[in-house]
Amino acid sequence: MVYTEEYRLEYHKKGFMLQREEHRSRSDGSMASRSKSVIPVLRYRYEGPRRNIGYTLSPLYLNEEAGGDQPEEMLFIYSEDFEYLQPAVSRVFPLTDPVTGEEMASLDPCWENPIPKSLWESILTELEQQAGLDSELQNFLEQFISWARNHLRTADGIEITGNL
Repeated sequence: MVYTEEYRLEYHKKGFMLQREEHRSRSDGSMASRSKSVIPVLRYRYEGPRRNIGYTLSPLYLNEEAGGDQPEEMLFIYSEDFEYLQPAVSRVFPLTDPVTGEEMASLDPCWENPIPKSLWESILTELEQQAGLDSELQNFLEQFISWARNHLRTADGIEITGNL
């Protein structure tokens, strides 16, 4: 048996919790233990299948030596929950891709959307200024804003990659 552990960040009625899951599978017959890194999931209301349509957010480093795509540094948000972030994100478009120099007309749900640090301040400020939200949505937004601000301290931006 091989034991692997997954950790994911999930929203529950009492707040966000890091959930540990243990998986067992047959291997070569020997007993082994290993830890597997996975992308944390931030949820608000999504209740569907575990692997579904959504967006992976990851720190964007223009100098590839400065950082990398470590799964534990990323964040996955299901499409249904991303709808609460999308209006603020969509307002920074059109923009120029900081990697390729190409013009991006709108957020692409099927591809990579590298958004530079300079534009994230307006996105996060808009999310912070939303009023009259239920406490669960407010907690969801606060967790996202905290994650983004934490990564923007060292990253050149945040890339949003859709999997539609």
